[in-house]
Amino acid sequence: MFASADIAEDVFLMTAPLLLIPGAQRGHLARTVVDDYVYEWDEDGTAALVLGISSMINHASEPNTFLWLVPDDTSAELWSIRPIAEGEEVTVSYRAEGPDSPLWFEVEQPT
Repeated sequence: MFASADIAEDVFLMTAPLLLIPGAQRGHLARTVVDDYVYEWDEDGTAALVLGISSMINHASEPNTFLWLVPDDTSAELWSIRPIAEGEEVTVSYRAEGPDSPLWFEVEQPT
């Protein structure tokens, strides 16, 4: 996804619904490619799958947006965390535990 106009810092960009997968069903999900796209939701092992276009935003080590899983709702909100220039790719960090947490894939640099 790319910005169609300049975007300032701390701007709400979109909301997306979540599909919650109960912890008891996680084992089935883990055997599919879909498991690469879920977030941990609660201590019971529930997973949250973000629906809509925001689920396709690419990872960056220094992202320009943050995907917030709204705890009292079954939705996610996408917010800019720094200015984004028109034409710039919109990115998010896939690191759930912070900037040094491991990823489950190799990061490829653009050529």
